[in-house]
Amino acid sequence: MEFFFLYSIFAIFENPLYALVLGFNQMDAWLVWVLTAGLFAVLYVLKAAGLYTMAKKAGKAHIAWCAFVPFASTFLMGELAETLYLGGLKIKHLGIFAAALELLLCAAYAMQYIPLSYIYSQGEGQLYTVIVEAGADGSYAYLEFTDALNPSVERLMDVASILQTVFYLLYTVAAAVLFVAFFRVYCPMSYIWMVILCVIIPVFTAPLVYAYRNRGAVDYEKWMAARAAQLQRMQQRYGEGGPYGGSPYGGSPYGPEEGPKPADPFGEFSDGEDKDKYKDDPFGGLSDKKDGPGGPSGSSSDGKGGDGGSFS
Repeated sequence: MEFFFLYSIFAIFENPLYALVLGFNQMDAWLVWVLTAGLFAVLYVLKAAGLYTMAKKAGKAHIAWCAFVPFASTFLMGELAETLYLGGLKIKHLGIFAAALELLLCAAYAMQYIPLSYIYSQGEGQLYTVIVEAGADGSYAYLEFTDALNPSVERLMDVASILQTVFYLLYTVAAAVLFVAFFRVYCPMSYIWMVILCVIIPVFTAPLVYAYRNRGAVDYEKWMAARAAQLQRMQQRYGEGGPYGGSPYGGSPYGPEEGPKPADPFGEFSDGEDKDKYKDDPFGGLSDKKDGPGGPSGSSSDGKGGDGGSFS
């Protein structure tokens, strides 16, 4: 899969339409294949070395050789991932399905890319021609095969294009499930990002596998159970709301029955009297007289002075 992914990138430079529109010199077809093979060889060695080391560490030395065989390496990834549990669904031998779909997809790619590359290599005017036409919105270009091209080759590429779409969708689903199972075992903390990256850009699979080659396999279900137990112990140790036994903005750090009581602003000077009568006059509790709100210097209701006398 990685090979044809790389080829699809380099093939832009051998496509005469891209060369015309973007204004670069069309690359020779053989050079495109050489560049693709060279870069793929580097990725292949990284992935094979990583899978081989993982298989030896996992006690699967009898199938470690699969790491160096195309498509069998995908099968080996599934064997290293072991069983995947998705809810109540139990999936085994994921690598078999992914490897089979990968093989079919690569065959569909080969059925289209190899003939097309040969057509381009013959040069314009032989098996294809680039036509430029002027339109209302400007000129546009398209490629047209000549009568010299065998019609069966063109039909083969059309069928291959349809098969590519079908097998690509199926393989993407199978590969995503395989990567979930595999990276859960070797990087359970961040496996989601690894899966997304490898599905979108398959060439990242090789360096990631090589980077995780020395990690021990993890039983994901047991690992999750251990993390859940650890979190539960932390909650029991500190309380559900944090290390102070409650929300930092609500609740008392002293608990519901302990600690200082909130002050009563109306009871500090009341000496057991009815506190409600001073709620409208916050200074009424300071009066020396208990029989009225007038106080020592207040005025009585009949206009006469209080105990302090009147001032005329």
